[in-house]
Amino acid sequence: MDKSLLKEARKHGNPIYPVSMYDISCPADAPLLDLHWHDELELLLVTEGSAVFRVDLQDYQLQAGEAIFVNSGELHSGYVVGDQPCSFSAVVFHSSLFSSGSIDYLFDRYISPVLERRYEVPVHLRRESGAGLELLTMLGRLFEAHHTGLPGSELTVKGLLYGIFATLIRLGKPSVKVKPEQEGYRIERLKTVIEYIERNYAEPIPLNKLAELARMSESYFCRFFKRITTKSPIEYMNSYRVQQAASRLRQSDAKIMEVALDVGFNSLSYFNTVFRQRFGCTPREYRSRLQENA
Repeated sequence: MDKSLLKEARKHGNPIYPVSMYDISCPADAPLLDLHWHDELELLLVTEGSAVFRVDLQDYQLQAGEAIFVNSGELHSGYVVGDQPCSFSAVVFHSSLFSSGSIDYLFDRYISPVLERRYEVPVHLRRESGAGLELLTMLGRLFEAHHTGLPGSELTVKGLLYGIFATLIRLGKPSVKVKPEQEGYRIERLKTVIEYIERNYAEPIPLNKLAELARMSESYFCRFFKRITTKSPIEYMNSYRVQQAASRLRQSDAKIMEVALDVGFNSLSYFNTVFRQRFGCTPREYRSRLQENA
């Protein structure tokens, strides 16, 4: 994805057909999927290599042919495992796709309990069971229908999403435990913190300000932030800043120092160091590669 927004700004599909699909490929030494969340639901199918995806607080290692389900509002991210490239296909869709009007018996009976976490469905989708294999087969057919683009492909996609969700329901069960209220509250505070970072990344952001927003002590905030995101607050801010820098390098011919200052770095050497850690090359080399591939 182009932007690592905690709440993703990208609009998936449109109000009439709220479905979008993406194909992502990533070399072994580059980030795969940055931490973010969105109101839509998502299914990701690994098509090549191996990766670990984090959904809220849980990590799932997927091989090619396996998938994950991400519920509405859940934080998720991913990284490549091993020294081989990794690719995955993703379908992102709003729950309104399943609703036919203000009163919808099927939506109220089957969809709402999943959205409200009153009914648990599996996150890691394997080929171990008959139902799991059936679900993954439908998911593969869904991406195939999208890629062919034949007339009526939207109907096929919608029908398969209904079938996939029905299979998830069969594989699931009523929730026996609810995420502790305190933990859920802290994750919501974390969303507030990173949204603040995204709005103010070009300015100095002291840790005590972020801890104050999260309503935690500074030391506890740093531990909690890393537990959820796998990065320290400073690492996350720097990663977000260089991603914004990469976007500016792609879209403008501004000088490197100007770009560094615009995204919140006061030191060019430090900017170069952080950029290299994130992208495996300096900003100048990054821009040169873009020009060579243009």
